[in-house]
This record gives sequence, structure tokens and C-alpha cells, in this order.
Amino acid sequence: MTTPPTFPPADPSGAWQQPAGSPPPVPGTVRPSRLRTGLVLGGAATAALVLVGGGVFAYTTLDGGGAQPEAALPDTAIAYVRVDLDPSATQKVNLLRLANRFPDLAKDLDVDLSETADLRELLVDAIAGSSGCTVDFAADVEPWLGQRAGLASLPAAEDGAEPEPVVVLQVTDEGAARTAIESALGCGDGVEPAQVAFTDGYALITSETLAAADVAAAANKASLADDPLFVADTKALGDAGLVSFWVDVQGTKGLLEDSLAGQGGAEETTAALAELDGVTSVSGALRAGSDHLELAFAVGADDATLTPLEGAGTSLLTGLPDTTLFASAGTVDPASIDEAWEQLSTLADTFGSSGLGGLEDLGGLGGGDLLDDDWSLSSNPVGTTVLPTVTEAECAALLAQPEYAADFSGLGLTAEEEAEYKRTYDEAFMSSCTGTDVGLGADDLGTVLGTDDLYGDDYLTDDLFGDDYSETSDDDLLPSGLGFQETVDELEKSFDIRLPEDLKTLLGEQIVVALDSAGLDDVSSVTGPGDVSFGARTIGDKAALEDLLGRIDAILVDAGADKLSSATTEDGLVIASNDDYAAQLAADGKLGSKPAFTTVVPDARSAGSAVFVDIDAIEKIARANLDALGGDDSWIAYVEPLQAFGVSTRVDGGHALSSVRLSFD
Repeated sequence: MTTPPTFPPADPSGAWQQPAGSPPPVPGTVRPSRLRTGLVLGGAATAALVLVGGGVFAYTTLDGGGAQPEAALPDTAIAYVRVDLDPSATQKVNLLRLANRFPDLAKDLDVDLSETADLRELLVDAIAGSSGCTVDFAADVEPWLGQRAGLASLPAAEDGAEPEPVVVLQVTDEGAARTAIESALGCGDGVEPAQVAFTDGYALITSETLAAADVAAAANKASLADDPLFVADTKALGDAGLVSFWVDVQGTKGLLEDSLAGQGGAEETTAALAELDGVTSVSGALRAGSDHLELAFAVGADDATLTPLEGAGTSLLTGLPDTTLFASAGTVDPASIDEAWEQLSTLADTFGSSGLGGLEDLGGLGGGDLLDDDWSLSSNPVGTTVLPTVTEAECAALLAQPEYAADFSGLGLTAEEEAEYKRTYDEAFMSSCTGTDVGLGADDLGTVLGTDDLYGDDYLTDDLFGDDYSETSDDDLLPSGLGFQETVDELEKSFDIRLPEDLKTLLGEQIVVALDSAGLDDVSSVTGPGDVSFGARTIGDKAALEDLLGRIDAILVDAGADKLSSATTEDGLVIASNDDYAAQLAADGKLGSKPAFTTVVPDARSAGSAVFVDIDAIEKIARANLDALGGDDSWIAYVEPLQAFGVSTRVDGGHALSSVRLSFD
């Protein structure tokens, strides 16, 4: 799939000669010339991309008959977008019915969204409107335009050159189609005759650097529709829907590597592209059911890439209470935790625990001088909070920059109060920057705020946690100035917390985090975390989980706090914000049988990861709290037609299959 395309010449006078002893003929290339994009080429490409990226949502059962656009494209294509606007399909009606559930949508967009609307006309009008010209669809387009279209990217004939775009349009009258395409219907320069060719009921439109007849000849010899990788991917994806796309990741990756050769930052980009070594392809489709919209993906990859994504039994989402507002569940791969921990350690070593160690590399400065005065942090030890080589002048220059200066406007302060706030902030910034590390302590706040708290509730004189906390206490959980690994070692020494091993234990084989809707009908009554029901349930080593919970509870008790609300299950552990919700999470809930859930998370029993959001519950909570919270409630009218949102991913054979769904009431 990565071989640059070579096509047989359209003009016999440019016949290519086969060298003696060579393999079977490799067709020649078309001589480059000035690239001129006409309305049809640019407009069709724009339309295809807008449909995928801009949110046109629906799909159609492919019952219209005839070849699909991929049959008119060569198998050297590395990327492809397809649109099917077949009006005979029932899914078009689904799309329009769902769109009409939004109030005044047709009026706001100034389009016809009735069930008899012609989606082709909507598309042509949108393209023409964006080009600033007027096209009579009925007279100039409808007589020759079919229902399907595609946009493909072909590798350039020369290494390092930009890929060649090819637009493919289904046509019912080749003569009328050629006239319209070449003239661009009076909207632009149009295209040259050599840029238009016809094959199997489709018009191929190319740039001036590529002859359309050459592309058609190559497609007749070997089409994308018959390419083994494309066939396997589309089979795994299933229904291609109204809009679909496909990308040969390795073919595209090769072109990117070629184009980056010799350019600045190529090494970093190449390293990033190396992360895609295990991925072969990505495909997707936009679909609509009678009560939901779906964006489906199929990612082809090797076993090493797919194994961490495989599920570990039925998703924990299914056993949550049916009053769940939000939940996210996933299977955890221990090797992924080790990799993430290593990356975190590397970042900490690079930037330092204070975050200042990497300032000169931030913001795309590429290692340059942050202050344009040869200021450097290279002599400071990584992972410390003191920077002894930074002078007061250098810190003052840093503080003078807008992104570091304090802004207390909008707080309703008097001029004197604002000046005092700024003075205290500046002093704390300078002391930290120069390495004295005084920080903004309680005494500083007391100077600014007096005897009362910023919120007027004597915060500084009262105990924050109800355990005789005093602003005069200078005891810290951990010593200051520790590097990343030093912090990890100190956690183990002082609190018997062993990382990343304890993190692996906590996440287990599968974990779900959830927020319940119960108690949120009156948010004014929420006075603390215990009044909101949220928590997590883990499947894993039960003994190890209970041991970890005991160590965490011991730390909390020593600090004068309460133990965590928790419960044990047959296969794991539950931790929650209150005892009642811990018991609910440990029990078998009915979310998995709730229609709103099953519609948007159809693969829960085999999903490696999944997310669920109850939009109906969000609407109910919003309405119940409007009087208390105030504000504009007009947005609720657009949420009202929606029911739920869900995402699920599972592994099937050589593909990771993902579904993103939005359901309607």
C-alpha cells in the first residue's frame, strides 16, 4: 500500500518503454504542471471533509445498488472518504427525523429538513454558498449528479511530493457531467479536459499534475474495493453508513517520514510516528438509527497493540445503580501502568519537581533563553525547589511578564486592598524564584486579609478539618525539596505506600468510577463530599486491595481524619464518598438493563472500556436547580431531545472496534 502510484499514460504519444529483463511493466507518470483547483475539485473535497469532521450524522443501508466510489479508485490510495446520499434508504429518514427534534434547527440553518428533502441539494447549496456564487441545483446539477461521492489521497509519483487528491462523483449523464465540471458552473476557473475521466458510472477529477484517465486505467486494473487491507477493514467496521473514511496508517506514515526528512523537528516527529508501528489502518462510519446517532471506528493493529485493549469479562458499568449520572469503566493492563510511570518519572527528571527546571524549553522555545539575557537553569539540580543561581534581577524580569504577573481585578477589592494583595504575591514569587522559598504562608495571608478569611468566615483562625489545624503549624506531609524518586521512596518509608505497585493493585483487572444523580435535585443542600454519591469499584486481588485500604485508612486516622467509606465484594473492593453509596456499588445494580444504557453502550458485555452519561438526568437536575442557581435556561431546550451518551471499545480479531453513540428520547 505504500508504493507511489504509477499509471499507464493517457496519451499514446507518451508510451512508456519496458527495460529488457525488468519485471512486468510499471506505467509511467504524468508530467507535472501548474496546479489549479476548480470549484468541483475543491468543493467536493471540502464537502467530504466537512461531512466527516463537522457533524453531519447519519447512515444509510446500502440498498441503492451499483458500485461504490472505491471501485473507481486505484488500490494505491492511502486515504479515502466516502459519502452516500441515497434517498431511497430508510436511514436518511432517520437522520431528518432526529434533526427535526431540535427546536428551530431548520429555521436557524435556513435549510429544508423535511423527510422529502434532497441531501444532495443541501450539500451543493452549502458548497456554492461558501464559494460566494449561486448554482441552480435543479437545472445545473440534478440532471447528472448521482448519490455517491468520494475523496481519495494517492501517493505522489515523486518522493517527498504532496499526495495527489482525487475526487470521484457518481454521475448519471457523462456528457452533462463533463460540461458542468469543466465549466465549474460559472463558479471558478473550472478544470482542464485531462483532469476529468469516467469509469463505471463515476467521474474522476484530478489536479493538473495528474491525468484523470491514468487514474481510471489504474483503478480498472486494481481497484481499492478489492485491496485486501481495505476489504478486511470495511468488513470489521460493518455498515459503511452515509459517511465513511479509511486510512492506510503505514502508507500515510511513510509519506510523512519522507516529507519530514531534513526538516527541523523531524527526529521528534519520527519518534512520535514510531508509536504507530503496531497500527495498520483506521476506518470509521457515521450512522443513524431510529433513536440514536453513532460514530463507529475500526482500528487494525497487531496483537501487541490490541491485547491491552481486550476486556476482562462483563463491564462493571452494567452492575451500577440505574440512577447513575456518569460512569467510566476500563480494563487495566499492568504493563501500561509501568510504561506510564516510567514516562512520568522521565518528565519529573526533565522538568524538576518545582516545574521551573524546564521553563527554558517551554512554549516552543526550543531550548532558547526565556528572558533573552542568557538566563539558564542548567546549573540547578533537577528535582529541587531552590534555584541558587537565579538573581533577583532575573526573577524580576520573569515577574514582569504578563503570564506571571498577578491579576486581582474583578474581585471587588478596593485600590488599597488590591495593591496589598499584589505586594504579597510579588514577595512570595520573588522569594520562591530566588531560592529563599518563603512562599505565601498563613502569616502573609493574615497580613493581607486581617483577622478574617477571604470568604469572611474566619478561615485562618478556625480549624479547616475540625482537628485543631493551626496556621502556625509548619508540619508537612512530606519534606520539601524532594525529587520524584525521592518522593516515592519517602512515601514508602513514612507511610508504607509502594508505587507503582500499589497503583496497580488499586486499579486491579478492571475498575469503574461513578457519580450518582441521587441527592443532586437540590445542590444548595450539598455541604460536603459525603452529600454527593461518587466512588469506585475494583476487580482484582481482594487480599491485596484490603491490605492497601488498611494502610490508607491508617494514614488518615494518624492525620485525624475519618476512614474511607468502603465495602468488599466477592472479587474486589469498593471505595465511596459515603457508606450508603459504598453499599450500592457493592451490590448488583440494574444500569445494564436500562434502555438508555443499552442503546448507547451496546457492547458492554465484551467492552474493554466504556463510558456512560445520563443526559436525561442532567436535564432533570438542571431544571430542579434553576431557581437556586439562576442563569440562562435557554440551552435546556437543546438538551431536552437528548437521552444519553455512551462510548465503548472492544477487540474483535485484528481490530479494536469503538462505538460513540448519542440517543434521543
